[in-house]
Amino acid sequence: MVSAMDVANFFIDVFKNTEDPMTKLRVIKLTYFAQGCSLARSGEPLFDEDIEAWTHGPVVPSVYRSLTSYKNSAIKKTVGEYSKDIFSPEQVRIMRDTSVKYGIYTTGMLINMCHAPGSPWSKVYVQNRKNIKIPKELIREHFSAKEQLNGFDMEFVIKSMKPLGPRDPEGNTILPKDFDD
Repeated sequence: MVSAMDVANFFIDVFKNTEDPMTKLRVIKLTYFAQGCSLARSGEPLFDEDIEAWTHGPVVPSVYRSLTSYKNSAIKKTVGEYSKDIFSPEQVRIMRDTSVKYGIYTTGMLINMCHAPGSPWSKVYVQNRKNIKIPKELIREHFSAKEQLNGFDMEFVIKSMKPLGPRDPEGNTILPKDFDD
């Protein structure tokens, strides 16, 4: 099984060259959302490590420790050894779909989503207490009850598109020519 840091590195790699790069808090939240989506979709966790309820929401302690030196600065490269080849096709789909669905939100919005009433974090968090584990079953139930993560199937999109205008023998659109008046 992959580690939580492998999943975190996936998100770092995906967002490294974007206008809104990863920060420690953002990658931690996306790692949590990916775990929740995996539990809801397949009933299986992406990684075995426990997620704990900390002040700023759900945290995988090993990921936090690995990213501590970044503080609030952008994380532009993966941390430690990393290869996309370790993930199964289904794991990649879950993490990619998580990127599409949750990667559009700011870190503050992701934190607010984690702190929402009824969220797994809100059900177990106790101020000034440490090492409170959020049960995987609680995470699975929460994400199963929420809107399901929609997969993106490019082949389906292409096949379902209706061509507009005339096509040449290879299937390319023939653009109209400018006419001289």
